[in-house]
Amino acid sequence: MIKDIVEYIDIKPDLQLLRSLFDQVHNKNSNAFGKTQWLSYSLEHNITGEPTGYEEVYAPILSIHKQVHPYVKKRDTGFNTSDSIKKMLFPHTDIDDHLEHPNYYNLVIPVMGKSYIEYFETKAEEVYLPENNAQGYPYYHEFKAQKEMGHDSKQFEKYLNERSLSRVEINKPILIKTNIMHRVIVTEAPRCAWVTRWNNIPAEVDYQTFKKKVENTL
Repeated sequence: MIKDIVEYIDIKPDLQLLRSLFDQVHNKNSNAFGKTQWLSYSLEHNITGEPTGYEEVYAPILSIHKQVHPYVKKRDTGFNTSDSIKKMLFPHTDIDDHLEHPNYYNLVIPVMGKSYIEYFETKAEEVYLPENNAQGYPYYHEFKAQKEMGHDSKQFEKYLNERSLSRVEINKPILIKTNIMHRVIVTEAPRCAWVTRWNNIPAEVDYQTFKKKVENTL
C-alpha cells in the first residue's frame, strides 16, 4: 500500500451480482479502453462520449455507489477487461481538472483474473497531456519517455523500474488516487474489474475521509 494513494478498503462487494451484470454486457457493446488493448463496458463510450446504454443494467450497483457520492465519471465507471497477460494498462494518470470541485477517487473491485497496480514517481517535467476527451477536456497524462522510447521497449521498462514506488496486488477492493502515474499489469487472464470513479468531490474531503465514507456506506 501507499498511504493516502492506494489502500485496500474494507467492503464486502456482491461478486455474484457483479458477475451477473458482466454477463449481461460481455461481448455486446464494448469499446476500446483508451489506447490500450483492453475492452471497456462503461457508461459512456471512450471515443465518442456517447452513452452506452448500460445505466439501467448497472442500476443495482450504481444506486448503492451513488449513496457514497452522487457524481461518477461515466467514461470510467463500469467493467474493464483484458484477455491476455500481455495486455497491460500503460502508465498514466486520470484527471478531472475542469470540474467545480478538485478531488476524485476510484474504487476497483476485482471480479476475475489477477493483476497488480504499480505507482511511479511523478514529476511535472516528465509527463504531458497527450489528448482531450470527447467533451474537449484533458483527462490523462503519459510519460514523455513512453512516446520517445516506445511503450514496450526495454529502455522504457528500465525507466519505469527506476521510478517505481510500490506494487499492490488487486486481489480485493482498493481505493486509489489517480493523479499520480500508475499502471496495471495482468498476471492471470481473463482479467475483469469493476471500477466506480467518483469525481467533483470537495477539496476538504481528503482520501481518508472519503475512504471512511465508502466503507460506512458499502
